[in-house]
Amino acid sequence: MTGWKLFSHSIGMISRNFQQAVQIFLVPLVLIAVVIFAMVGQMASELTMHGNGTTVPIGMVGPGILLQIFLLSLVVALISMWGVVAWHRYVLLEEMPKGWIPRLNPSNMLMYLLRSLQLMLVSMICILPVAFIGSAIMQAGGVIGALLMAFCFVAVLVFVSRMVLVLPAAAIGASFGLGEALRATKGQWPTFLAVGFFIFLANVAASVILLGLSSIPWLMSVVQLGFSAVLSLLNISILTTLYGYFVEKRPI
Repeated sequence: MTGWKLFSHSIGMISRNFQQAVQIFLVPLVLIAVVIFAMVGQMASELTMHGNGTTVPIGMVGPGILLQIFLLSLVVALISMWGVVAWHRYVLLEEMPKGWIPRLNPSNMLMYLLRSLQLMLVSMICILPVAFIGSAIMQAGGVIGALLMAFCFVAVLVFVSRMVLVLPAAAIGASFGLGEALRATKGQWPTFLAVGFFIFLANVAASVILLGLSSIPWLMSVVQLGFSAVLSLLNISILTTLYGYFVEKRPI
């Protein structure tokens, strides 16, 4: 099964290049943790009313806090893309990491951000009509309507997932748009469905393990942090593998 081969190849990519993965992602992850800790602490103090320590209701949150949340999200996204772009370039262009500071590729990071926003917009355009029509079908059709709605959502997600190949293309500076991504993956919806299913199983397995550790909160927090890092790297590696297989015609 091609889907399983792509998924297992992505896992092997991480294990074979574990040292390079640490070199590329360690500093960005530390920076993200520092930024989140500092800004969330500041926002929490601003949301707490002086004197009695009660919190401000959500409806009273001012534009300043909302602006800080937006800026926090943007900064975290840009730092994340620093490592993600470096990983794509390492795998696809063999751009070796030197030391513990990943190479900065500002133009590729900007294009990666723009492509990500483009994919978010396309996803919303595709999903909103399905959600609107599907909710009416589900109310009218009961169980059958719910199954039909779930099928439509999966179909939309598979369709959108075929376009995510524009992200690694942006990372390496290739001229590659949404149309080219759809043409490169034409007829490959079973493969993308299978890859998505294996990703889902990996997340379920992680959730089950964390549930089993719920009686030991500190251990659960440590394991959860590790799972988050591994699953994020797995998703990035799968994206890189898909681009290499469907666009560059690399063997797996």
